Amino acid sequence: MNAVLNQLVFFSPSGALIDEALLDRANLQLQSLGFSTTEMPETRLRVQRFAGDETTRAASMEQAFKTQTPTLLMATRGGYGLSRLLPKLNFPELAQCLNEHGHLLSGHSDITSLQLALLNAGAKPETLLHGPMACFDFGQPEGVNAQTEEHFLRAVQRGQVDVQWHAQCSDLQSATEKLHLNGPVWGGNLTLLCSLIGTPWLPTMPGGILILEDVNEPAYKIERMLLQLLHAGVLADQQAIVLGNFCEPKPGNHDNGYTLHSAAEFVHQQLGGTPVVLNFPFGHCTPKACWFQGGQGQLGIAPGQATRLTQFLR
Repeated sequence: MNAVLNQLVFFSPSGALIDEALLDRANLQLQSLGFSTTEMPETRLRVQRFAGDETTRAASMEQAFKTQTPTLLMATRGGYGLSRLLPKLNFPELAQCLNEHGHLLSGHSDITSLQLALLNAGAKPETLLHGPMACFDFGQPEGVNAQTEEHFLRAVQRGQVDVQWHAQCSDLQSATEKLHLNGPVWGGNLTLLCSLIGTPWLPTMPGGILILEDVNEPAYKIERMLLQLLHAGVLADQQAIVLGNFCEPKPGNHDNGYTLHSAAEFVHQQLGGTPVVLNFPFGHCTPKACWFQGGQGQLGIAPGQATRLTQFLR
């Protein structure tokens, strides 16, 4: 364990814990990895579907960020709730806390909006790990997935990301040349990213490598959200679009052969040739990769070979 970052605090900024045993198991699992764990007092609250009301959740998160020693701040789960908090949070102040205290914020799904708003307010990429959360990734009865753990510890301990996977790529299926792209790696949940369009919390990432995932959305809805990003100008200057796991339901009677790959091909055509890469091992899935939000990274694409995403922030 990196001695500089062995303290971990759980907090619940979004949905309420439905099964508290998941957090109990996650606590033990992360302790076994060398972390000294605590949880914010409000972590297990429940008000309707939320982990406390908006004032309570915002205050709890702000208190966690103000911890003086370097801390891994891990969301217990996502769900829905951060969209209610965005107007209440002082993002420049929270970003400053992350940067000055050497914290690392880990989460995905609903945490997308929090991380992007922090990035936009000046948080350093090395403080924003778009990665696992406590309950889903560390709290399952079967234990943590070995690849998920490996990706997580490499990022936390060494500030490195190195993910290889067999991808479908709309741009290079029949090509022979390799692509090596360098740029800021950013993104997260597609629905949350779309929800930030037109708000003050969406960063501008020219030359980006945009990673997207979602859960239980049919392919046509995924395409519609991708086109929303395109029409809003978000995709115009991206070097590549990397699609993770979408857990999409089975095709319906109307699809007639239309799939997520069909949607990716159409978006690729509308972009005029920007690569759209599929099957990145990230999302509401296991195993789960991770990356540093907004950090410079490299994407290597070669037909017939494994696609590779790397970041080296230390």
